[in-house]
Amino acid sequence: MPTNEPIGQGRMERKKEETKKKIIAVALQLFKQQGFEATTMEQIAREVDIAKGTLYNYFPVKEAIIDEHIKRTFRVKNAERMLRLQELPDTRSRMTVIFHELMEGVLANKEFFEKYIVYRMRNMVSFKQDDSEKSGFYLVAQEIIHMGQKGGEIRDDVPTHVLVDLCEFAFVEVVKQCYLEPEGLSVQSSIEQCIDLFIQGAKA
Repeated sequence: MPTNEPIGQGRMERKKEETKKKIIAVALQLFKQQGFEATTMEQIAREVDIAKGTLYNYFPVKEAIIDEHIKRTFRVKNAERMLRLQELPDTRSRMTVIFHELMEGVLANKEFFEKYIVYRMRNMVSFKQDDSEKSGFYLVAQEIIHMGQKGGEIRDDVPTHVLVDLCEFAFVEVVKQCYLEPEGLSVQSSIEQCIDLFIQGAKA
């Protein structure tokens, strides 16, 4: 005789997902309206109409909300991105397209991207990282690495996750330069330089 447990679990998961979506939407709106620093977790919980403890169960810090938003954005766009990447001739061109696309988002939202990048860096150097802590960038970078290895451009004697982390660090360095040299930075030159450093170290 079938039980109702799977149905109950499904309903519970849907409710959790709805709450998570609402938290993300409300938090992003508050960040844009009054700034990241001025927005508190308490205010987000109040606007979502949940207990503060409930909010912390979903997201331990404000940066985690941004991280989840960016992961979800990546998942929505990944299928189309993968198709575009497959049409490009080599690793350099694939990285260049993705870096430029992502930098557009960074430049449009500089305040909370600074917080997000610092949060990502902490997670990247953690010795207890799990799959849930990988960035939205990870899957795209992983695909770029696999295509490069298949084409004989990228070495395959190094674990994939190491190459993916180095690719992400290359992008983080471009973003970092954007904040350190906001006036004199050439995004194009910075992207070319960081991609070149990655490829020279990772080439087969």
